[in-house]
Amino acid sequence: MNDQTLAINQDKLEISLFLLRLGIFIVMMAWTLDKFIDPEHGIRVFERFYFLGGMSTAIMMGIGAIEILVILAFMLGLWKKYTYGIVMISHSVSTFSSWKQYTIDMNLLFFAAWPMLAACVALFLLREHDKKFTI
Repeated sequence: MNDQTLAINQDKLEISLFLLRLGIFIVMMAWTLDKFIDPEHGIRVFERFYFLGGMSTAIMMGIGAIEILVILAFMLGLWKKYTYGIVMISHSVSTFSSWKQYTIDMNLLFFAAWPMLAACVALFLLREHDKKFTI
């Protein structure tokens, strides 16, 4: 391979990783904003899927505030080892805690979590190559 081909491939990789980061950010931001728009929904999700009952609206909004900081840092490409790792782990927990939706209830909408989990893992593994539009 010549230098021009390597540069083109590097650019394609960086664009691909940016698009993965953007797509993951959009989904995570929607879930985070839901904690502010409808905190009762977030409380029900935490009770049903994470078995964490008795949460207040204030706690849910506090979790949402922390999530916003993490996903904004993630979108900006800051502290990649940590922010990409937190996003990957949190989505992993969300994906695996929904096991009944895949097996018993067969809720097809939940299956979208698997390609997103694959994207989170790929982005984490390739984080040092994710340079497009990062700080």
